[in-house]
Amino acid sequence: MGRTCRIALAQLAVVDGNKEANLNKMESALKQAWEQSAELLILPELNLTGLVSYEKMKSLAERRDGQSFRLIQKMLKTYPVSVLYSFPEFVSDDEIYITTCLVGANGEALAYYRKTHLYTDENEMFRKGMEWTTVSHHDLSMGLLTCYDIEFPEPARSLALKGIHLLIVNSANMAPYEYIHRLFIQARALENQLFVVYCNRVGANEKYEYHGQSAVVGPDGKIIAEIEADVEAVRMVEISLDDLKNATSVFNYLADRREKLYQ
Repeated sequence: MGRTCRIALAQLAVVDGNKEANLNKMESALKQAWEQSAELLILPELNLTGLVSYEKMKSLAERRDGQSFRLIQKMLKTYPVSVLYSFPEFVSDDEIYITTCLVGANGEALAYYRKTHLYTDENEMFRKGMEWTTVSHHDLSMGLLTCYDIEFPEPARSLALKGIHLLIVNSANMAPYEYIHRLFIQARALENQLFVVYCNRVGANEKYEYHGQSAVVGPDGKIIAEIEADVEAVRMVEISLDDLKNATSVFNYLADRREKLYQ
């Protein structure tokens, strides 16, 4: 058997506007992931703060090496699991991004991704990221996307053409659009013949309801593992790179493309 990777999804009820509560939830998720022998833990979009008003978001936003990052580094000394979390990144008062950070089990920041496609009123609060992020970790080449990004075919295809094995999507997708993301994560996995790991939040705030339904999809477009709606859970799934070879053994979408016709 080829290389495998044990990935945990943390489907959490994010507490909007309360960093302390969310950091406690994150530490609990890390503990559970470590107890399940996971190598990598994925958390939802903006799991550090949730979604609040623009003024509140400005006060919650942090620089990349801010206090929350340092607290997470301390957590990893007890629970050494690589973790992917999301926070509002402060650059200046009028420049804040929805940023994802991958932190290695040793506490080193390995990669950052700024959400490139903003949904409706997010455009009034955040700046758009301008580049794709790939990172090699645990012998896997991974690409990072956030929530609304998955609704466009180009980001996933651009990352697939960079040779990734795994697409990680952290999300805060609300009702009644759960079925849309379920369709898209399966389509993106199948059309690019790669794994998609999708982690969504649960709970509610004054504006939205979130029902979770986090899932891992194989390169054949079939769901490998999922977390049921409306529960907080940390669930681990083991994926095998052999599945990538099997998916392209008969046909290979990327190799069979006729790129000149698409211009």
